[in-house]
Order: sequence, then C-alpha cells, then structure tokens
Amino acid sequence: MQKIQRSNELEHELSSILHARRIHTLYQPLVNLSSGKVMGYEALTRGPSYSALHSPLKLFSAAEQFKKLDALERLAQETAIVNAKFDSDEQLLFINFSSQLINSSNLVSLDHLELLQRCGFSPSNIVFEITERSSIEDFEQAKKFLDKYRKQGYRIAIDDAGIGYSSLHAIAQIHPDYIKIDRSLIQNVHQDVMKKYLLEAFVTFTQRMNIGLVAEGIEQEEELALLTSMGVQFAQGYLLARPHQTPPVIPSHIVQFIHQHQKHGQHKMYE
Repeated sequence: MQKIQRSNELEHELSSILHARRIHTLYQPLVNLSSGKVMGYEALTRGPSYSALHSPLKLFSAAEQFKKLDALERLAQETAIVNAKFDSDEQLLFINFSSQLINSSNLVSLDHLELLQRCGFSPSNIVFEITERSSIEDFEQAKKFLDKYRKQGYRIAIDDAGIGYSSLHAIAQIHPDYIKIDRSLIQNVHQDVMKKYLLEAFVTFTQRMNIGLVAEGIEQEEELALLTSMGVQFAQGYLLARPHQTPPVIPSHIVQFIHQHQKHGQHKMYE
C-alpha cells in the first residue's frame, strides 16, 4: 500500500514539475585541449532543489516510468536553449537525448528553429548527445531519424563510449560527429596501461574519421596531462569546471597547464 502511495506521489510531483516547468539547467564546459578555450557546454537538467526528483537520475527515471519522457526531454531541451548565454557564436550546446525516444512510436519533435533564432543560435550550435538510458533497437530507423536533423545543421554525439558493446555498435552505425569517452576509461588513466592503449585507439580512430573526441570526468591533473599529450581533442570534468547555472570560466592555471603539456607532451606516454 505504501509503495503504491509513494508511486502516486512521485507521479503527481512529476506532473506538477512538467506543468509549471520547474526544472533548471546547469552548464559544464568542454575545453579544446589544443587551445585551452571553451568549445561548448553540456546542458545538465535538474529538478527543483526541494523535490524528491531533484537529481537527474530520479527525474528521468520517473518520467520513463510514468510515460512522460518525451514531455520532459522537450522541456529540458527548451530550457537549456533559452538559458544558454555563451561568449561566442561558434560555441556548441550539447543537449542530452535519450535513445529510448528513437525507439518510440511517438517521437518527440526536435524542431527548435524558431526558438533557436529567438535566442541567437542556429542548428549548427546544437549537438544532440545520445545517452544510454536504453539501447537503440532499430538502427535503420535511428539513422533516418537523426539524418533528418543533420540535414538541418544539427550534430550528433554518442555518450558513454567504451563501457559496452551497444555504444560501440552505435558508433559504427550512426557515424557521430562527436564521441564522448566514459569516465570509467578516464579515471586513473595515467596508472593503467590498458586504458592508455584503448584511448590511443580512440584517438587514432577519431582522427581518421574526422570525429571530435571528448574525454569526460577528468578530476586529476595527471589525467589531463596525459590526455593532452595523447592528442585527445576535448576535455570535460570537475578539474576544469563544475556545472553551474551561469556558464563557468576555466581557471587560468588550468589553461596554462594545458598549454604546458600541449607543447611539452611528447614524452613517453607508457612509462
């Protein structure tokens, strides 16, 4: 009985959040490891701070459970675009997009052209980042769906690469513009030869295929130093900047650190 009551309360809370549009966006920068400049931001959705659905995991899990994922994702996309205030017209906005919606027969509309123009953006500023809440079931359908938006100028990223067969299969089938390497392969990479060689393979592959490579979850200077010297293009993580409602600035000492290891990073990577 208590379980049913709790479920009803969560559904009511979710409906209230969606109706009142009570979500907010945090922005975490992605840094170009050749220049030290911010190339874009990932938009991270949060529920109200006082709510049981504050965390993104609980919020999106509830939306999936109560068949409201399409409504939440559209609200999250719109909120991210409206509140984005960037320094350059060339900076990108990475917006999470669940692969489950590609599998759905009721696909959410991603036609934000009017909203983008009103906010000073264009489709070329937007990267739809496919998250692994569920695996893509029909890659032919997925490619047709995503190609529609590519033709309008949007770009596609595969998130969490390297943690399972499904993400690698998605890369081969979808041909993304960006690949984001999961934190599990980045953590303590400077101490793990296997991870180093896996990342080296990703660097070679993405360079040959002209795909942007993003290392996620960088928290240690040793990780950043190695990734910079290896030729990974872009980086994201708490060491660089934590997510914030106002797009954060990369500390000057981090930018200097990147330049130092870019210039002098030709040491032996596998010592």
